[in-house]
Amino acid sequence: MADLDEEAINQPHTGSHDSSANIDQDVSDETQDFRFLSTFATLSDPTQPQTLPRRGDKDFEPNPTLHQANVLTSARNAMHNALSYPRLHNPKSRIVGVYYPDGLRSGACVCVPNPKGQHFRTMAQADSMNRMWLLPEEALYLLERGSLDIRWPAEDTWQKGIPETSSFDLEGTIPMSLQAAYACFLARSGLTMERFSVYSGLRRGGYVVIRADTWDEEACPTSFQTRAEAKKSVSTPAPGVMNIIAELFRSIFSMRTKGNTLHGPVIGLGIHRSYNDIYRSLSIIPAYDPSRPDHEISPPPPSSPYKIAFHVYKPSTPYKKSSPGLPDFRLAVVNARSNPIIPTLENLSALLASTPLDPPRGERMDRLLYMRLRHGYRNVILAVVDQGVVSYLRISDAGFMKEPLYSQKRNLGPGNKGGRRPQNRKR
Repeated sequence: MADLDEEAINQPHTGSHDSSANIDQDVSDETQDFRFLSTFATLSDPTQPQTLPRRGDKDFEPNPTLHQANVLTSARNAMHNALSYPRLHNPKSRIVGVYYPDGLRSGACVCVPNPKGQHFRTMAQADSMNRMWLLPEEALYLLERGSLDIRWPAEDTWQKGIPETSSFDLEGTIPMSLQAAYACFLARSGLTMERFSVYSGLRRGGYVVIRADTWDEEACPTSFQTRAEAKKSVSTPAPGVMNIIAELFRSIFSMRTKGNTLHGPVIGLGIHRSYNDIYRSLSIIPAYDPSRPDHEISPPPPSSPYKIAFHVYKPSTPYKKSSPGLPDFRLAVVNARSNPIIPTLENLSALLASTPLDPPRGERMDRLLYMRLRHGYRNVILAVVDQGVVSYLRISDAGFMKEPLYSQKRNLGPGNKGGRRPQNRKR
């Protein structure tokens, strides 16, 4: 037993060691050796470039010795020292914002008189004096990442209200702490901790995230009419002469076979020119067409947690604040703790009805059947937040009626491609 230290043992054994109790223990739950942060926390020259150190190694063989207890204590002290290290703003890129609770009507409450950097290309809104106003989630995100210095206004400015000048006098202002920012911004204009977790996570991933029209409205827009849909309507190509003639003959044969199912075979007694006519005659169950409006579906009620909260744009999508365009994703945030039950069909139908018609388009979707079904004619992403852990689920209104399998082109290639394998018989 050479591994045991003879000096002292910190904790006495209170029972037999059960090896099965540590089978499901996650390695990431073990305490790391944070002593490598000591050099990062004790830099004497602030002008030197500071880079994040590499991650330390773990001790995978814990033992109840005094040596390991000292190592654990020193690692914890190094971690606390690194966290308590003062983080300062660079004077060249310093951005100062002043908090005004009674800001703009849109909910923006932090005024930035001199905006700088790339972040203001996709966030904030300007007023008549070219000052930028940040929404609560935007200000809290910039404050968390160290790109913004939020100040409490001076006492005289607080009483007078928002100044009518483009430049602010920062004399007498007090810096706002991160704890105070969370207390002021959360639960303001509909911002919750779950929504901010989703917003900050997508922003760190490079996505452009803006509020949807149904962020704080009491009711969602009408089922199948939104402003985005009115701007961009689905255009179908005009049918040609051959298509009109083919549709005419198809309707004649379908009229012959219609109504014969009550007194004869299912497919009727008419003449069928192709297998497609036979399969079409077998379609006796009414199918749901997602491209047609269903007026029986009502919008989500005001108390429903399933509402579109954000419009998300990919990093590769060109974005302009003056003309955002149609988003790549429509996202609804759901709190898993307050809504532990899976949404019903009525909830999902009302949520999808609040989005505009978005049929599958593109060369790849024209070729790939399952990609068209996965995209659907209306789609929403559910961001389910469970104590800070975000899971994304895609909900789409798939158009199975629009994809008849009998009209799909079958691959009759070689055997390794899924077709029939030719048989060579030897005589």
